[in-house]
Amino acid sequence: MNRTAHDLSNVRDEVIALRREFHRHPELSNREIETSKRVQAFLKKYGIPFEIKAGNGVVAFLEGKEKAAIALRADMDALPVEEKTGLPFASENPGVMHACGHDAHMAIALCAARILNQHKQLRKSLKIIFQPSEESSPSGAPRMIEEGALADVKAMLGFHVWAGLPTGAIAVLKGPVMASADRFEIVFHGKGGHGAIPHMTKDPIMAAAHFITQLQSIVSRQNDPQNPLVVSLGKICGGDAFNIIPEEVTLAGTVRTFDSKQNRAVRKRIKNLLSGLERAFGVKSKMNYEGFVPVTWNNPALASRIAVLLTGVPGVKKIITDAKPKMGSEDFSFYSRLVPCCYFFVGCAKGGHFHHSPYFDIDENCLEIAVRAIVQILANLAG
Repeated sequence: MNRTAHDLSNVRDEVIALRREFHRHPELSNREIETSKRVQAFLKKYGIPFEIKAGNGVVAFLEGKEKAAIALRADMDALPVEEKTGLPFASENPGVMHACGHDAHMAIALCAARILNQHKQLRKSLKIIFQPSEESSPSGAPRMIEEGALADVKAMLGFHVWAGLPTGAIAVLKGPVMASADRFEIVFHGKGGHGAIPHMTKDPIMAAAHFITQLQSIVSRQNDPQNPLVVSLGKICGGDAFNIIPEEVTLAGTVRTFDSKQNRAVRKRIKNLLSGLERAFGVKSKMNYEGFVPVTWNNPALASRIAVLLTGVPGVKKIITDAKPKMGSEDFSFYSRLVPCCYFFVGCAKGGHFHHSPYFDIDENCLEIAVRAIVQILANLAG
């Protein structure tokens, strides 16, 4: 039976005001000090108990008849982006912007917590987890877990406002939702010298250039095209002058997959490429390769139940259950390895600008829809 007897009459203005306040005052990963204080102040105002975890993280408690808990995660951090939206509530912190939507996530979660706190008949307890540092390293999720945020949690929800979906659409997938993210850094070390006598050098730029082109063959020629794989370089640096061949060149990149075997195969193939380039160009190479976050995985049974619970939520026009997983990554994945989880996407498209853009904004109509959806889901799961 769906539990929907909650007063949400004023939630629209409340959630919009909260989102704009968070948007105006963004803070970077692991520096969410004032953001955390704002979350705490709201919880105190409505008498919702909480604990501090992982530095700036906050875990709010809504006590039910049973100790077993259902959890909801909202991330808190912003990005090192100079905002160019021109919004009247644009960032007041130069070079920092909520360019991903975490301002919306906090506002939605706080409003849901306030509404559900009025529900005195919950069977299971609820935990509303406000997590620092989703965007950067060290990642906030493992630290929240280490400090006990998942104690007594039997199932967990995560969500993201999503510019790739129109307002009114919610995507709920079964199985893999977002890819794992590995990252690597490679240093080519050669013998520097004058650009006019390259034969007297061992050119790390040349080795790096060949590596960049050969790297693409891992995806195009060594991977099954029906098994998704992304290998991208995001950084290359080396040299100080136009006529000097440098000693070193550094590259950095990422590998995205839904299969841990694939990750290991890519790592091995990169090592093979480097070995060949060392022999061909007389350089040395050193690679640091590490897993950043694992695959975000939705428990199929929980995802199916949530898709049903979303039916009839005011404002929800379309529930998508057959969307393709995203090649982006999420540290919500750390939770999904430990308890049954469901991570879903709430449509918020506006203006054609995607997440992490300096022009990113959301259709604020999505905020009330998300609050109503989450209240409906949590009230039923906690029943």
